[in-house]
Amino acid sequence: MTEKPRLPRLLADENTSHRLVTACRHLVEDFPIVHIAKWLGGSWLGLDDASLLVACGAEGLILVGFDRSTLPWHSGQIIRAGEEHGGVLLLRRSVSRSDVGHQARILTQFWIEEGQSWDWRNRLVYLPKTP
Repeated sequence: MTEKPRLPRLLADENTSHRLVTACRHLVEDFPIVHIAKWLGGSWLGLDDASLLVACGAEGLILVGFDRSTLPWHSGQIIRAGEEHGGVLLLRRSVSRSDVGHQARILTQFWIEEGQSWDWRNRLVYLPKTP
């Protein structure tokens, strides 16, 4: 019997490097992340943040990105409107956008150690977490 490929749980947003997905899978084979450009043939590219977050909620996807200026606000607006999103993982300013290896280590370690078991509905987490 062949094992089914693991469905993605994490969706890297369009402002996140494709190299993050590659680096995560280099560290953890079959890591459950996909870049938005590859998800559903790229049909979600260009969606506004609120629509993307709601779509992620419907698909059970957690959005991964750097957009600390708008994603927290949009996620709050969605909740206040009585809707749900699938969760948001934001990389802190201290994580260099060019250091994809560091990004991948933070993300994969967090996911394996605790994140994969959480209920992500309407949750917003900054990585690395503060002690």
